[in-house]
Amino acid sequence: MNGSSDAKGRRDATIAWLCLIGFILSFPAAFGVGEGLASLFGYEVGTSVLPPVWVIVASTVPALVVFALPGVAAWIFGRRALREGQRNGMVPAWIGVTIAGLFTLTNVVAVFVPGI
Repeated sequence: MNGSSDAKGRRDATIAWLCLIGFILSFPAAFGVGEGLASLFGYEVGTSVLPPVWVIVASTVPALVVFALPGVAAWIFGRRALREGQRNGMVPAWIGVTIAGLFTLTNVVAVFVPGI
């Protein structure tokens, strides 16, 4: 491995770690997208009126995508770092994917188990 490749791998691993900071912004952005879309469809979030399934799906899926973006970016840069010989780049990649996956799982379970 040459020095240029090693430096690129370290840079990509660092960027993967920095991508995780994006969850700080993507969390409120996901809620804004989800609640905004539900409102556009004519349903207020937080009321006792449960919207139809299509409204739930149409507002939740884009919100989950918005939330997952930092995890996807961490995965991409972590894989790049791994290709350049920096195995430690996969640590933030797996953290990002885990955070996004758990958030998605929580939202999916909440649809089927009301009151969570």
